[in-house]
Amino acid sequence: MSIAMLRAVRVTPDGACRTLMVPQQEGPQRAALRDAVGGEPEHAHYGRIGGDAVCAVVHETGRLDGLPPNWLATAFIAQVRGGPLRYCLYGPVVLFGYDARPGRLTDLGDEDDAVLKTSPSDGAPTALHTRQRTTRFPPPGAPHARPEPHPRKT
Repeated sequence: MSIAMLRAVRVTPDGACRTLMVPQQEGPQRAALRDAVGGEPEHAHYGRIGGDAVCAVVHETGRLDGLPPNWLATAFIAQVRGGPLRYCLYGPVVLFGYDARPGRLTDLGDEDDAVLKTSPSDGAPTALHTRQRTTRFPPPGAPHARPEPHPRKT
C-alpha cells in the first residue's frame, strides 16, 4: 500500500529552498510538519485575487522561541497576497497550495516553486529574496514601539 504524498517547499531562514514530500494522511502529515518546522505546526492560508491560495506552515511559537526571521518566505507570501504583511514569518516555513472550497492542502504549484527556487546565475539575490529585508521588524522579545498618545484638546 502506497501513501499519498503532497509536494511542498521548505524555506529556511537563510533562504535555502528544497522540495519536501509530505504525507496526505493527517497523523503522519502532522509528524512530518513538526519535524520540518522544529515544533508544533501552525497553518495560515493566504489567497490570491482570482487565483489559488497558498498555505504557510510555521512553528507555532517561533518568534517567541527566538527563531530567526524568514525574509524569503515573508516576501513570497506578501507577493501572493498582493501587498506587504504586517508581520514576519519566523523559522523554517513549509509552503503548500491550498484549495479553499474543500479546505485541504494541495501540491505547491510549479510557478510558485520556480519563483522560490529561482536565483540569478551570479548568485545575487532576486527582488523576491530582498523585498522584505528593508522592512524593520523588532527582534524577538523586543518591546514594540508604541505611538505617542494623542494630546487632549483643552
